[in-house]
Amino acid sequence: MGMIAHLQEEKAAVLMEAKQFQQVVEQKSMHDQEAIEGLREVIARIEKEKCELEEENEFYRSIEVTPCADRGEHTCSKHAVAYRTFLLC
Repeated sequence: MGMIAHLQEEKAAVLMEAKQFQQVVEQKSMHDQEAIEGLREVIARIEKEKCELEEENEFYRSIEVTPCADRGEHTCSKHAVAYRTFLLC
């Protein structure tokens, strides 16, 4: 009889330890999912910023720059001046 009681106590202890371990694993999993979601948001923000910068880069590449014969300087097209004015506002 004593052996059965001892085995039942041991079984209960193992089951309790398994439940605690399962709770720890679930908490860690939730934390990991939150971290992954945060990183996805950061990646999305960086991708959006990258696209905006690529569009701006393409705009600047499309601006015609012509040398000014008398001064050796460069003058930009009216579109570039308008865009720069827009950025300063």
